[in-house]
Amino acid sequence: MKKKLIPKTIKIQSLKSNQVDEMFKLFEIFYENVSFDRFKVDLSAKTKVIILLDKEKKIQGFSTFYDFDFFHHKKDIRVLFSGDTIIAPDYWGTSALTMEFLKNMILLKLKYPFRPVWWFLISKGYKTYLLLANNFLEYYPRFDRGTPGEHQELIASLSEKFYPGKFNSHTGVIEFEANEHEHLKESIAPITNELMEKYPKIKFFNFQNPGWRKGDELACIGEVDPLLGVIHPFKILKKLLKINK
Repeated sequence: MKKKLIPKTIKIQSLKSNQVDEMFKLFEIFYENVSFDRFKVDLSAKTKVIILLDKEKKIQGFSTFYDFDFFHHKKDIRVLFSGDTIIAPDYWGTSALTMEFLKNMILLKLKYPFRPVWWFLISKGYKTYLLLANNFLEYYPRFDRGTPGEHQELIASLSEKFYPGKFNSHTGVIEFEANEHEHLKESIAPITNELMEKYPKIKFFNFQNPGWRKGDELACIGEVDPLLGVIHPFKILKKLLKINK
C-alpha cells in the first residue's frame, strides 16, 4: 500500500526556516551542484509552494510556483510558472502532488475564465515532463505532433523572460554550461533503453533534451482546462479497475 501524504498550498513567506531547511535537504538528495543561497533565491522568486507532509508533519515533497499576466499575439494571457518539483523516493507513485497542483491550476482558470491560461514548465528530468504529458490535453512539445508556430513563440518568449540568452530556439531547450546549473544525480530517474522502448513520451524527452544529465531544461507549455479536474481522477479509477480484475 502506498504511503499517504497530506498536500498543502501555502504562501512562500509563510514557510518557517526549518521547513526551508527540510526542503533543501530533500533537494540535495536529487541534485548535484546545488547551493543553499541559490535555492533560497529561486524560492523567493515564487509566491506559493505545495508541500507534502507525512504523518509526522515532515516535508516529503514540494513544488513552487507563481502566476502572472503575459501579453502574447495581441492577447492577454495568464501564465503559471512552476519551479522545483520533488517527491521523496519512498513516496514515488502517490498522486497527492499531482492532485493538489491540478486543483491550483483549475482555481486559477476559474479566476480567469475568459483568458487563456498556460502552465510554463521547464524539465531536466523525465518524471517532471510526464506530469505535463500524462495529465494535459493540449501541451507542447510532444512526441505525436509538432508544435504550432504560435505556441513555439510562446515557449521562446517565456524562456527568454526567465533565462535570457540560454534558450536554443532550434531545439526548444534552455541550455547551460557544464556545472552552471544543478543537475540530477546519476542514480535518480535514469533513462534506460527499456523505458524508452516501453514509453514513447520518455523516449521523446530523451531525444528532445539530450543534455538533461548536465541540467539542460526542456521548455514546455500546457493549456489549463477545467477538464483537468476530471481527467486525472478518471485515470486513477482506470488503474484501480485493472488491479481489481
